[in-house]
Amino acid sequence: MNINLNVFNPFDYTLINKLKKLDSENKKEEFLKFQKKYLEKVTIIENNDPLLSLREHINKDIQLNLYPLPIEGINDEDRLYLRKIVIEKLNKIQDLLPKGLHLVIRDAFRNKEMVLKMYDLYFKRAKEKEPNMSDKEIDLWLRNKLAMPDDVVPPGHMTGGAIDLEIAYDNGEFIPLRHPNTDIINDPKHIYTFNKNLSKEIYNNRMLLYKSMTRFGFSNFFKEYWHYSYGDAYWALRRKNKTSFYGIPKINK
Repeated sequence: MNINLNVFNPFDYTLINKLKKLDSENKKEEFLKFQKKYLEKVTIIENNDPLLSLREHINKDIQLNLYPLPIEGINDEDRLYLRKIVIEKLNKIQDLLPKGLHLVIRDAFRNKEMVLKMYDLYFKRAKEKEPNMSDKEIDLWLRNKLAMPDDVVPPGHMTGGAIDLEIAYDNGEFIPLRHPNTDIINDPKHIYTFNKNLSKEIYNNRMLLYKSMTRFGFSNFFKEYWHYSYGDAYWALRRKNKTSFYGIPKINK
């Protein structure tokens, strides 16, 4: 099946706003059930866009600075892969950024083993921090933060279509995208892309990233200002698309 990669439906703000409302009301189980209902309607038609190495194909002006994952057995080099079309789009976005600014890739591809190990690590940390929480409560909390391999569709990072990004100056210093002291705001939603408590500087910086990415067809996960995806089922969900074209890729390294 041929898929026109240049024509997409608009964002489904009705659905996105419903998810925002459920999240703001801390209705974790309802959030997942509501999202699942719509994800089940997305058909994945894999287009076999190859998974390519960022080391070899990314624009030289894009910086690679992965979040550290303190998990034994995870090789950071295995995270430096994305689909060919995604890389091409990122290269174009970099070319259009103001001089002296650079996209910074903080996370890219994750295989199933990585996701499961991340879950185990976060579960352990939550258990230590909140010993009174039951295993079921921790699992529900984590699934609102981390898409899992046993979900109804593959997690975006496992498809090679999702990426976590920041923007930095020439010297590698990040431009302000979050409040430097989260205790001042005392609001866990400060990392949400749109937040009324953001300073003008941070808001404008986030909008630079947001507008640069959405211009080339990416969609943002509203709970994480840094997370964008293209072609995966979550992208399709936010774009009113009935089909997505990235499932679990073939890995030819």
